[in-house]
Amino acid sequence: MTISYKCRWIELKNKRLIQRREELKLTQRQVSKVINISQSMLSRAESGDRTLDDANKIKLAKLYKVTVEWLFFEEFYD
Repeated sequence: MTISYKCRWIELKNKRLIQRREELKLTQRQVSKVINISQSMLSRAESGDRTLDDANKIKLAKLYKVTVEWLFFEEFYD
């Protein structure tokens, strides 16, 4: 994976996390309570500073009503 591709992937992943949460009119605080993580962990995941574990990725995808692949693995959708 080249650096530019990796950066693009990180930007797109973060964009999807934030975009979907905002489409559903949810705050970070609301989402973090539902999936049982701290708000700061969700914020760091959205900014790309932290990676969520698989269980939390699944919870987040279910809450956002999308697939884990769409939310976290853009190569499946380009």
